[in-house]
Amino acid sequence: MTGKEIFDHYQLIALAKGLGSQEFHYGNILYQALRIEGEERLFALLELAENTGKRISLSYSALPDDNQYERDSAVLV
Repeated sequence: MTGKEIFDHYQLIALAKGLGSQEFHYGNILYQALRIEGEERLFALLELAENTGKRISLSYSALPDDNQYERDSAVLV
């Protein structure tokens, strides 16, 4: 499957399982990852995750003491 197909698949499962389910939570993670990373990057990550048995997770920035900015990102776990 393509990254777009994988994304759509998880979104449909999330809607079917409903609010509060693990599938709904993961669908929301993927949606936020799409907003953070964009389609091209997320779909490539989804294909890699599918092929390696991993999942997408979000990494949020925290401003360190020296005020250097580290951007939010989607990562494989």
